[in-house]
Amino acid sequence: MVSKRLRPGEDGARRRRPHTKSRRGCRNCKLRHCDESQPQCQKCLEFGVVCNYNTSHGQDLQPKYPQPKSLDKPDKAHPEGFFGEVIFNVKPRPSPVFLRPATIIGSGQGSFQLDAESIGRLDRFYRRTVYTFAGNRNYEVYQNRVTSIAIENPFLMHVILTLTATHDRFLSMSKDNAKRSIAEAYHWSKGAGLLSQKLSAPIRPQDRDALWAAAAILGLLSIANIEASTPWEAWPLKPAESSDLGWLNMSHGKKAIWKATDPMRPDSIFHAMKDDYLTLMTKPALCEIHDMPKELVDLCQLNRMADPTQSPYFPAVSLLTRLWHLKCTQPTMTRYMQFMCFMGPAFKALLHGKDPRALLILAYWYGPMCESLWWMAKRARLECQAICLYLELHHPDEKDIQVLLARPKEQCGLLT
Repeated sequence: MVSKRLRPGEDGARRRRPHTKSRRGCRNCKLRHCDESQPQCQKCLEFGVVCNYNTSHGQDLQPKYPQPKSLDKPDKAHPEGFFGEVIFNVKPRPSPVFLRPATIIGSGQGSFQLDAESIGRLDRFYRRTVYTFAGNRNYEVYQNRVTSIAIENPFLMHVILTLTATHDRFLSMSKDNAKRSIAEAYHWSKGAGLLSQKLSAPIRPQDRDALWAAAAILGLLSIANIEASTPWEAWPLKPAESSDLGWLNMSHGKKAIWKATDPMRPDSIFHAMKDDYLTLMTKPALCEIHDMPKELVDLCQLNRMADPTQSPYFPAVSLLTRLWHLKCTQPTMTRYMQFMCFMGPAFKALLHGKDPRALLILAYWYGPMCESLWWMAKRARLECQAICLYLELHHPDEKDIQVLLARPKEQCGLLT
């Protein structure tokens, strides 16, 4: 190579043109022309990806999000830490979501462009949130099949992003995490609106799985979204509103979509979850009086009736009997959800009227779920506490109820 001669007046040090690619920064910098600031590249920080400087195993342009707090030694001051925990027999190792900003979701009305924050949420859904509701046997259905059809169905993508943003909020440990974030409110509004439009038109065969996936996730969201941080802000202690117990009524809407979409059909992506659905949708046989907890039989006076099955309390007590010694875990959650599906309209009417015996039965159902999965645990704990305090405040003279409150009070943390 011919060397370049120095011109008169030039010193021996070569003047280099500023390079446009980073030579010392992380691989993201090399891709995105970063300024190499340490310890966090400014471009990585702004773009929302993990800085992989000085590491050989970090992924390029991996979305960055807050890691949930370790639950091996939970912080007693922040019981919300329990809500993200799931125990696996085999630790899952999902692949990353390979989407880039500018990906267009859908092609018709309601289509939208994913930004970096949305891709991060989708990645967290895939890697984390899906394991908290789908179960070890079925999480791949939501990871692979549901996320794939969401690319073509904007209403489903919005619903997925809502659930993940809600999970983020519950894991944030923020003092005001009872309120929905802007992201949650936005995606909830968009997803619910687009879903309503879909359901108002004849359902096409190719839309059935996406519609059922959205309905199932919205059912979780209706339970998870309780805008209260203390029992005094929760039902039944808070001032009455028309939306009270609205989450219980979601089961009616889901049943209608269930019939229209038939997720157990052989060609459905949900056919693999058939066993769980059969458990959830099959009404358990009613228990005999002698098999029920005596204290609840006496409380509801079921043993004084010629036909106790006519009592509005009977179906609820029967369902509760089947859960009496069953720990609430991810595999048994479908059994607990049967109570919500089959408690009966007469019992729901008693709950709306704040009947003390119906409230106590509901508190007994809530109790074991107070330290279960995040999307149920917070509502279970706060409303169980609110029921116990309500019954102490408004029914102090009903001694049988006050005695029976000991069990749910201990489970929801009112007794230490």
